Amino acid sequence: MMQTDKRIWLREICLKNGLNPTDFQINQLNYYVVLLLEWNKKINIISRKDEENVWTYHILHSISLLFKINIRERSSIVDIGTGGGLPGIPIKIMRPDLHVLCIDSTGKKINAVSQMIKDIKLDDIFAVWGRAEEFGSKSEYGGRFDFTIARAVAPLEDLIYWSKAFLKTDFQKRKSAEVIMNKRENPDPPALLAFKGGDLSREIETAKRKYQNLEIKSINLAFYGSEQLNASDKKILIVHL
Repeated sequence: MMQTDKRIWLREICLKNGLNPTDFQINQLNYYVVLLLEWNKKINIISRKDEENVWTYHILHSISLLFKINIRERSSIVDIGTGGGLPGIPIKIMRPDLHVLCIDSTGKKINAVSQMIKDIKLDDIFAVWGRAEEFGSKSEYGGRFDFTIARAVAPLEDLIYWSKAFLKTDFQKRKSAEVIMNKRENPDPPALLAFKGGDLSREIETAKRKYQNLEIKSINLAFYGSEQLNASDKKILIVHL
């Protein structure tokens, strides 16, 4: 597929899944793909074998969260283990109202993400180098976020441990009238939103044994176009701590 065809393809999938991206947003995603592939020649951000399928395996997969979940307007989000800015940058492009912090422990990747953010001219999204457990303990980050997001990073119990430090402890649940009436989930913060795949029963059981009073909901990532992902068992876990 040519780049223009991929932009048309993505817009069609978005429209059929309830999102209506502007030309500007689609072009931003396209520019991000160009930059991501350029950086991938210098440092290992995504698998080389995924380069031909970057639109499907990485861009579509990242924004598919927005097909299934309504994130409150102007929410603050930490993308744990962002790698090359996934899913943080695509989600920020599709939801420019969100405040996004991208964290990764690999300095070269964070340098690339920071430069891509500048090149795309995205506002209110930042990339920091360090370990999630260390940043969560800092006053400028600890207890200040509505959601954490993680994609193919670590076992669920580790993601919960890291998330607890970042997430706010005081929050107000939405009144029923404020909940958007559609087929998407409407999680109240604070919560972890984790991209996962495969049989998660043992991982969920282990997390529940370690952390009491967890509320975990598994959302199947079945949507128009999902058959083009590299596996059919992809899910998003909504975890209320």
